[in-house]
Amino acid sequence: MSIASLFAPAGLGEGRRVNIPSGSSASVIAAELKRAGMVRSSAAFVFAVRWYGKTHALQAGIYELAPSMSLREIITKMSAGQVVNTAVRVTIPEGVSLPEIGRIFEAQGVFSQAEFLAAAANISLPYAYLAQIPYNTVHRLEGYLFPDTYEFFPNASPDFVIRTMVARFDAVVPPLFAASPKREQHNLHQVLTMASIVEREAVKSQERPRIAGVFYNRLRRGMLLQSCATVQFVIGRPGKLYYADLEVDSPYNTYRHTGLPPGPIANPGLASLKAALTPEDTPYQFFVARGDGSHIFSRTYAEHRVAIRLATRR
Repeated sequence: MSIASLFAPAGLGEGRRVNIPSGSSASVIAAELKRAGMVRSSAAFVFAVRWYGKTHALQAGIYELAPSMSLREIITKMSAGQVVNTAVRVTIPEGVSLPEIGRIFEAQGVFSQAEFLAAAANISLPYAYLAQIPYNTVHRLEGYLFPDTYEFFPNASPDFVIRTMVARFDAVVPPLFAASPKREQHNLHQVLTMASIVEREAVKSQERPRIAGVFYNRLRRGMLLQSCATVQFVIGRPGKLYYADLEVDSPYNTYRHTGLPPGPIANPGLASLKAALTPEDTPYQFFVARGDGSHIFSRTYAEHRVAIRLATRR
């Protein structure tokens, strides 16, 4: 076999992915490429790497290579680190709960919902404000996983994912809380709980500050919040509620217990967080949903009863 043939492409086979582990030397990489059928000779590859001055430039990662590529093309690609992006892109929508987040990752094949919930219940995190979470919350970290689009490697652990999402929360939310006058009446956990209720109650974005204002008005007056969203959280079923549902025995049932529930009922997005931190100064104490997702707001119960008839009129 001539020297020229050793440097020639390995063949005309189909391309494939080749994984180069971190810390691999040129000789180890050459052996892997030979095994994968990407080069004719491992010795020729090592020689070419030295010839092109790339002995210490080859980078680890997963590469898309083909036997038809020349040694120079392979070396150029590997020294430039032109790896395949194998990250799993995961979008966490605003207003989803911890179990729903677990289902999203399970659907992506990253890990199971059960593994995710177990990690969320037991993980230790270095944020002092987490000490504000009451003992009787359903899910300790509910509300603290910031909705966003993330990229994770397919083998990412639940712990790593949770740390990443809470770190994103920590970068965004505490600075907003520190600049809000609400910090004088409520702690971060309470504001986050309010934001989660606003998130699940509001459909029209422009109504979020007003809905937050209504709930704060009711809190100040010692009225029941009577949020359907908190009951839906307890029973684990969205949609229409029945009178029996409103009697469910839970501290999250704001039809039976005054004040905020023990914790968030979802992971709110930025718009709802801002609404809870800077609510509208409004005289309203009631609201009822129309069919289009908007709400009729009322000052008195008498006005509210009229609004209910208007909202439910077919």
